[in-house]
Amino acid sequence: MVARKGGMQFVREAMDDWMDFAFPRACVCCGDLLLKSEMEMCWVCFARLPFSVHGYGLQNPVAKSLWGRVPVAGGYYLLNYQSRTMTSKVLKSLKYDGGVIMAKKLGALMGEELLRTDTFLHCDALIPVPMHPKKELKRGYNPAMLIAEGISMSMGIPVMGKALVKRNATVSQTKKNRLDRWYQTQHSFEVSEDWAGLDHVALVDDVFTTGATAERCLRALYLGGVKQASVMSLAFTV
Repeated sequence: MVARKGGMQFVREAMDDWMDFAFPRACVCCGDLLLKSEMEMCWVCFARLPFSVHGYGLQNPVAKSLWGRVPVAGGYYLLNYQSRTMTSKVLKSLKYDGGVIMAKKLGALMGEELLRTDTFLHCDALIPVPMHPKKELKRGYNPAMLIAEGISMSMGIPVMGKALVKRNATVSQTKKNRLDRWYQTQHSFEVSEDWAGLDHVALVDDVFTTGATAERCLRALYLGGVKQASVMSLAFTV
């Protein structure tokens, strides 16, 4: 049995080496070939990512963007986002190029950072911003769900991927202004069941721009019985 396991391990490693040779992997940011230990992004680019220097809680820009719009218990984001930057390349990979492993790894990094604060330690659940079922089926995954799963790996908070549902199939909001985003997301989200037993949940998204999506999701969660909610985002538009 031991010999068989050793043989299978050798075969798997040989196949991995052949795949790396036949189909070399490149960094999503700089395009350089990746080492075997690197996943979708090289260590040089990872070290150059524009990480947030803001803290956690109500003073975080994510939470402050929602002040006066909807109650929020706290906010957090990992990366600063601007178009045509390294963060934009990361988000493009997550959204459109099948960056499944990187989404979970960055989510796990978010979770490790959040372990330092009391704001999110006692959350009952992580709730990813949903995609419309047709859009998710076409893409094959929901980036916010993968990020939430990564956070859960670090923090041990369960992910409730079906807590919210998106009823309206909206077009991409990438080039929408604040007003267009607000109108487009009206009545888009609903809770799938009664969440009256949850004291504190954290909404998880890939990028926070105007806050229109987060606002609509939080309103739906409060209508469903959630007592308080925070917002976590991989990136925040600066």
